Amino acid sequence: MRQIDRCTLHLAMEELFNDPYVRLTLNISGMTASDQAWLRTLVSYLRGKPEVGSRLTIEITETVVLQDLEESARFVSSVRDLGCAVALDDFGAGYTSFRNLQALAVDMVKIDGAFITDLEDKPDNQLFIRTLLGLARGFGLTTVAECVETEAEAEILKREGVTYLQGYLYGRPELARPTNNKIISLADVQKPKPKLEISTAS
Repeated sequence: MRQIDRCTLHLAMEELFNDPYVRLTLNISGMTASDQAWLRTLVSYLRGKPEVGSRLTIEITETVVLQDLEESARFVSSVRDLGCAVALDDFGAGYTSFRNLQALAVDMVKIDGAFITDLEDKPDNQLFIRTLLGLARGFGLTTVAECVETEAEAEILKREGVTYLQGYLYGRPELARPTNNKIISLADVQKPKPKLEISTAS
């Protein structure tokens, strides 16, 4: 698993350095979160290059973090010092406490998909998600809901104030590299339409 994580790190760095508009999220295994060699490699790429680091988010799972909170907090701090963001994946699966979340100082939490599936039929999960969101907002964290597959789930999550939604409803994983014709600029979408001016002069 560590070899895979090192390989994906090299590939991610290649993309980030080759295209200044690329933003990536890299999900790493629990072993890698305590792998000093992996961290040294990341530092060698990004030291003194915050403009590159700011386009990379590192994801670590909540259950792994709770196995050694102190070491995880040091890892998060080291990654953030390079300009990267850190996301806590599968948020809710390990029941992170207020104190633990405070110690970690992550930038984003991703709500475990197990609480999202068939959300409209599970009022207990809706209550739990509302609680998680309140905790995240208290720390000013960006929130992401994973495994969103239906419009009903999406509507509930939007209403509760989740920042981003992720899942098959919006797209499936692809082996092909995204091409420019698949990318739509929000600036283009939001450009005001030209006003039609009618002259009343005779």
